Amino acid sequence: MSRRVRKGKYSLLSMIVALLILLGFWLYDHIYEQMNRVEIENGSCEFHFVDVGQGDCAMIVSEGGVIVVDAGPQDHAESTREYISQYTDTVDYLILTHPHEDHIGGADEILSACDVKNVIMSDAYTDTYTFTRLLDAIEAEGCNVIQSKAGEEYYAGDIKLTILSPLSEFTDLNDYSVVTRVEYGNTSAILTGDVENHSEGLMLKEHPKALLRADILEIGHHGSSTSNSASFLDAVSPEYAVIQCAEGNSYGHPHWETIKKLEDRDIPYYRTDEAGHVVFFSDGNEIEYLGQ
Repeated sequence: MSRRVRKGKYSLLSMIVALLILLGFWLYDHIYEQMNRVEIENGSCEFHFVDVGQGDCAMIVSEGGVIVVDAGPQDHAESTREYISQYTDTVDYLILTHPHEDHIGGADEILSACDVKNVIMSDAYTDTYTFTRLLDAIEAEGCNVIQSKAGEEYYAGDIKLTILSPLSEFTDLNDYSVVTRVEYGNTSAILTGDVENHSEGLMLKEHPKALLRADILEIGHHGSSTSNSASFLDAVSPEYAVIQCAEGNSYGHPHWETIKKLEDRDIPYYRTDEAGHVVFFSDGNEIEYLGQ
């Protein structure tokens, strides 16, 4: 009987030691992550367009708030999560523009790694495995889900969001893209997802010119010729444009028609297939391109 008692004691001790080791690893990872977190300068904001290959992901981060727009494809999910985790473990708003894999494939990684307070989505639906996995992840994490509505405004600390689109119901998921205007002080960006010319036209009709004007424009649908109409580019009149796409992608993005429109208007543009991560700095009054 005494041997059985000793064995039980040793077994319990082994469990305690194992738990302490696991706790030690967790604390090490947590402390290491905190020590290596990139701090955002007080009174400033950064606009990050993350290189996720053939897909979209942007992060707008200030001392007071964090917004992530889209999550890239699943094959870049780990690197996307790691990139965002350099800056934060809390996301005020995760905006998922539309349910295509190259925009939502990495969302479950972000949801599991960060405390995502709110998810903004349109009511577009698809029966793909990727979209089902996303809905399961949102439910598992208990996130507050907000259905996008044009004209609605939200605040993430000192960052303001205004939903610009969708303005109607569509059969094309691209046109269902949630288009967001993000403002920090007197500077702004418009993030478009895969919005097509038809939705651009509706925004031009429904919104005042001042609401469409922005310093940074994320070029729609990875630079596709079916987006980025001349009238929309003229209305936004950005100081900078960003094209998110992969090198040698099978779609030929960005299309030459879009590049020509940008060059004809002397709009400097940066491509993630060439530049990698594209980052801008704002002090609330002026925008500066920082590079990677």
